[in-house]
Amino acid sequence: MSQINTREVILLAPTTVTTSGTGPDINLIQGWQSAIVSIVTSTTSGTSPTFAVFIQKKLGQPAATDTAGNPPTGTAIYDDVMSFTSITTNATKIGQIVAANPTGTANATTVTTMDWAQADGSLTAGSMRIGPLGGTWRVKYTVGGTSPSTSIFVTVQLVPYGT
Repeated sequence: MSQINTREVILLAPTTVTTSGTGPDINLIQGWQSAIVSIVTSTTSGTSPTFAVFIQKKLGQPAATDTAGNPPTGTAIYDDVMSFTSITTNATKIGQIVAANPTGTANATTVTTMDWAQADGSLTAGSMRIGPLGGTWRVKYTVGGTSPSTSIFVTVQLVPYGT
């Protein structure tokens, strides 16, 4: 049973994966303090199979005809929020992310390293970016090895502020 007021969402429904791909865009409303993402793989087979899984956030981009103050209508980009360590066998992996970035310094008024280059399936394995939660998310996965196959699904539990 989940915590009171949490929201659990399937990011990637159970599917058999044999090649790299992406899941659907999932709209996660704003107002979450943290997220707990779980990945479950089963019936993994092949020679040296590897599955890299990324949680990505969709960012709208303007089209040439868009004007200031309006929503962007151009082709969106995706940026990695979380990158799990490679999965090579049946596994359950869990990652947690928070919306705040504690600076660790009393009375700090600035945070350094506040920008980064877009990462589309290239964020360092086992890492995450701290920042606002919500918006549109998707799962991206890359596959390696000889005749790799696994059954995979991904869920997220969103925890609101004050829980």
